[in-house]
Amino acid sequence: MNPLLEQKLQELEQAEKYACWYLVKQPTAFDGLCYLVRFLKDYQKAGAVGNLQEFISRSIAALHGKKPEVEISDNYRALRVAAFFGLLRLNGSKYETAEATETFWEITARCGGDYERTELYRDIIQRQIEKLYISSPIDEACDSVRRGFRLYPVMLLYKVLLELGRSTGAYAISMAEYRYLVATTKTYGGFLDTLVLIRLMREDPAAPAAFEKYWKKFDNRMIQALKQLPTLQVDRERIVLRPERIGEAAEKVYRYEQDPADSHTADYEAFLASARPLLPEEAGEEPWEEPESAPERVAGGGNILLYGVPGAGKSWLIARDYCADEKRMERLVFHPDYTYGDFVGQILPDAQEGQVRYRFQPGPFTRLLRRAEEDPCHAYYLVIEELNRGNAPAVFGEIFQLLDRDDRGASIYGITQADIAGEVYGDKERKVRIPSNMTLLATMNTSDQNVFPLDTAFQRRWSMRMVENTFDGHPYADVPVLDTDVPWRRFCQVVNGAIAAGSGLLSSEDKRLGVYFVRREELRYDAAAMDESAPAAERLRAQRQNSRFGEKVLKYLWDDAFKLSREELFDTDTFHTLEEVLRRFHGADGARAAGAERLTVFRTEIASALLGRAEQNG
Repeated sequence: MNPLLEQKLQELEQAEKYACWYLVKQPTAFDGLCYLVRFLKDYQKAGAVGNLQEFISRSIAALHGKKPEVEISDNYRALRVAAFFGLLRLNGSKYETAEATETFWEITARCGGDYERTELYRDIIQRQIEKLYISSPIDEACDSVRRGFRLYPVMLLYKVLLELGRSTGAYAISMAEYRYLVATTKTYGGFLDTLVLIRLMREDPAAPAAFEKYWKKFDNRMIQALKQLPTLQVDRERIVLRPERIGEAAEKVYRYEQDPADSHTADYEAFLASARPLLPEEAGEEPWEEPESAPERVAGGGNILLYGVPGAGKSWLIARDYCADEKRMERLVFHPDYTYGDFVGQILPDAQEGQVRYRFQPGPFTRLLRRAEEDPCHAYYLVIEELNRGNAPAVFGEIFQLLDRDDRGASIYGITQADIAGEVYGDKERKVRIPSNMTLLATMNTSDQNVFPLDTAFQRRWSMRMVENTFDGHPYADVPVLDTDVPWRRFCQVVNGAIAAGSGLLSSEDKRLGVYFVRREELRYDAAAMDESAPAAERLRAQRQNSRFGEKVLKYLWDDAFKLSREELFDTDTFHTLEEVLRRFHGADGARAAGAERLTVFRTEIASALLGRAEQNG
């Protein structure tokens, strides 16, 4: 093993237990800690009578009666973790007299006391974790086992990840590298030695196993805090600086290094309890206002969510009621793998003149924001199709804060996002806001609301508009389905009536067919499919054309809308599988069904209603 690694092993051998970045062995999740602080305030308000532990236990039981999903430590000693994060200021060793801080009340105001809504104050969580100082006076081991540690660990971690990323292309460290090398670094200035040790460990495959014998000795509770940082991805194997947050971390490290002195440590507890960030340049910024000389900016921007059944015409309605000019639109579709980086932008390699540089490549949100900012006289629209098919809160990230609009339609609050600010304004220091001439339009199928449910905090920032499932003004409502005499309007009305009246369906109303569920072309019948004299290729093409309606509509009805009660629509005594239904409807494999015969796949009552003979057939 390399001598430097041997020397590091000897240091760890001689070090005391928990000589590393460390928090006490209690849960670190902000929601649970905030509830504990609130219970402490309730205890103090009630006169601090009785045992604090018993009071907290009763309060947790009462809360679980209303919110059973909230996880809270039933141990008042977790209040020390709240003090580590600046939610509580201790007065001596007794928790009973501790004081809630400005940061705690800031969070309370932001979420209204629903502390489990961490998405509403994720920026505060990040701010407070970045302000953690190891080892501060709050740490009971400040002058003993951790007496040599004096640093902001998150700043050091950012620095290590950035330097590794720039040299290797991977902004990541293994958990062994973090636990035994990074988290045992005592000062920010020691990052160079740490980087050398990481490189040596990576070159020696046997090295990680040699360090693992110190696992219990260097068990590190800071990992639980780091997991809450939106800048990092932390799992059992490694810590990664998220690609979309590389620019942000680099900006913070750069600004921190301009004044690396630990200027807040003289009265660290007061600083930690305050709403001030670690980097003083961010504090005290005046709200940005557009210059008086700028043209009058179009007002009326907002966040509008169009929802309705599949095929109700949501996308068509956007073109009719909002904007059909693609030059003033960005259109995207959310899906399960869609990320913040896809939406906002990300740092990507850019090869120019034989050199590879990493540059911020804007996503659709940032591109449209820039166009709206540069052209105040026109309205711009960001169209998000299938909003709930992606993890919308995760995709929006801190952009969530910009959805609060003033009376003109501009963001009330600004956010610090250097990459977006540099791209849009040419000024990385400027706060990012959505201007009043930029509207977010989103669509959502109500039948898909179980894909990624939208929580109340997210939904309330949108103006909800139901798209009615109506044939008013529909251009092909009276076009027949293939060679039947059943107009598309009547087909929808009969089937949707059966869906709404169904006894065994879940959320049956949401499963109705939208009036634009099919296009006009999918209703068209090609007679060549039954013409024995037609060339084989032409017949095959015609058969494919005639199968489009069944493959789309009947498959949806069988596999989705009536999945739990197929007998309410289909003749399940005769047709037991979707394959049999489609074969009969298409007239394939000798079935030779045509016209009204196709409808025999449905129950007699349904087929009669489709043919307009409901009265004769009951």
